[in-house]
Amino acid sequence: MEVGSAEINEWYTQKQVAELLGVSKATVYHYAKQGKIRKIADPHRLHREARYYKEEVDRLASEREQYPTGMRPSEVAKQLGLSVQSIYKYIKDRTIKAVEVPFGDERTNYVISKEAFLEAKELFQSLEFERVRKNEYYDSNYDIALFQYFQSQDSTAARVMKDEELNWGFYLPYYQKWVEYNEGIEKYGLEPCYSIHADSFDYKGYVHLQIPKGEDILYPFIDFIYETWGIENMGIREQEQSVYISMKAGEIPLSNSIPFSLSQLLPFIQEGTVEIAGDFLIVRSAYRKTNLELPIKMLDKVKELAEQENITMSQWVEKVIHQALQIEES
Repeated sequence: MEVGSAEINEWYTQKQVAELLGVSKATVYHYAKQGKIRKIADPHRLHREARYYKEEVDRLASEREQYPTGMRPSEVAKQLGLSVQSIYKYIKDRTIKAVEVPFGDERTNYVISKEAFLEAKELFQSLEFERVRKNEYYDSNYDIALFQYFQSQDSTAARVMKDEELNWGFYLPYYQKWVEYNEGIEKYGLEPCYSIHADSFDYKGYVHLQIPKGEDILYPFIDFIYETWGIENMGIREQEQSVYISMKAGEIPLSNSIPFSLSQLLPFIQEGTVEIAGDFLIVRSAYRKTNLELPIKMLDKVKELAEQENITMSQWVEKVIHQALQIEES
C-alpha cells in the first residue's frame, strides 16, 4: 500500500488507516475510542484529517494478518440468496461453519472459509430443491392452484394443470384434452368450486405426504386441503409417479364430514401426524421445539463432538437420545 508521507512521518491519516486495515473510517474511529490505536491530539485543528500513531496502527495491522480469511456473512447471504439474519442463525446453530473474529466496535464478527461456503452452498441447494416454491403450485395472475377443481353450469368438470411447456390451463376429463386458461373460462364456462385462500397459520413445522397418482384419495384430499388449509399453509409438487404435499402444522374445526378416511391417508404420511380429535382435524409436525438448560461445560463438549461429526448440535443431541432410547427399549 502507498501511504505517502506516512513513510517518513510517525502517523497515518484516518483514510490511510482504513485502507491499511481494510475497514471503514467509522471503524477506525471506534478503534480509537476502544484504545486499540491512539488518535493524535489536534486541538487547534491544524490538520484536515484525523491522524493516528503509526507504530500502533502497524501493530494492529500485524495482528489482523493472523486473522482467518474468507467471506463475510453479508457476502455469503448475497451468494446464497438468503437474508443476513438467516446466515447468522445458521452460524449459531453450526449449519454454516464460521470463525469468530474481533470487530471494530467490540462486537463479534464471523469469517466463512471458501470450503465452508461451498459446503453451505451444496446443502442449501439441496434444501432449495426439496422445498416447494409457491409458483410451482399457484399462479397469481389467474389466482388458480395446481389440481384445483373447476366446473361449469352444465357440469363440465376440469382440473387445473400445466402443459409440457408449463403453461397454466385445464385438463377436461370428459374431452380428454388440455385447454389454456382463457379458453377454459370463456368457451367452457369453468368456475372454481371452492376458495383456495385462508389465514396463514403460525409456524409450528410441517407434515409431509407423498400420494401416488391414481390413488382414490389424491384428488379428494387435495380439494379438502385447498378449501380448508388454503395455499398459504401448504405446498404441492407434481412428480412423475406421485404428488408431494406439505402442510403447515395446525388444527381446524370440522363443520362437515371429510371426503376420505384417515385410514386411507395414513400410509402416505412421510413425516408428522394427522388425526381427528372431537370435531377438530389436527395436523402435527414430527418435531417439537424445546429448551434444554445444560451446564456450559457440557454444552461446549456437545459443540465439540458435533463439530467432529460435521453436524449441528441439535442433530448430535437427537442422535444420542435416539441411541439411548434404543438401548432402553432393547
